[in-house]
Amino acid sequence: MGKGWSVNYRLFDFDPSSVGEDPTFIDDFVTYMNSPRGELSAEVCEAVSVVLERADVDAKNRQIIWDDGQRLSISASAQRIHAEYPDFPMDLIEAHVIGWLEMEFAPPTYTPEQLDELDQLTEAWVKDHERQAEAGKKRRRTRHS
Repeated sequence: MGKGWSVNYRLFDFDPSSVGEDPTFIDDFVTYMNSPRGELSAEVCEAVSVVLERADVDAKNRQIIWDDGQRLSISASAQRIHAEYPDFPMDLIEAHVIGWLEMEFAPPTYTPEQLDELDQLTEAWVKDHERQAEAGKKRRRTRHS
């Protein structure tokens, strides 16, 4: 980043009415968050947010720009974080990098129009990343079948 400006994060606003009449969503979420995996996920989320706090994003070129100037993909960013936090599962790190891109990263200087463009670019980037990851899993499975 190094531009002398900080990043404000968009926080997720939860509207309980959005889950409909079925209260099991909230119960299931609370149960998950109190499980060992849920607690680990919360730790990973916090670590990813702290590590990426000073990062910038080039959504057009689909790169996370680290504070040392390194430009990395979602996967490479997750691997970099994993090197610093080897006890955290790679899948959770990658999921929280994606979550950071989708829900937290929002430069305070962006206009509403720029934020809309960022959202559109990020959504396409994440979809392509997930498609490529799924295709990679299928290729690995068929090679060893």
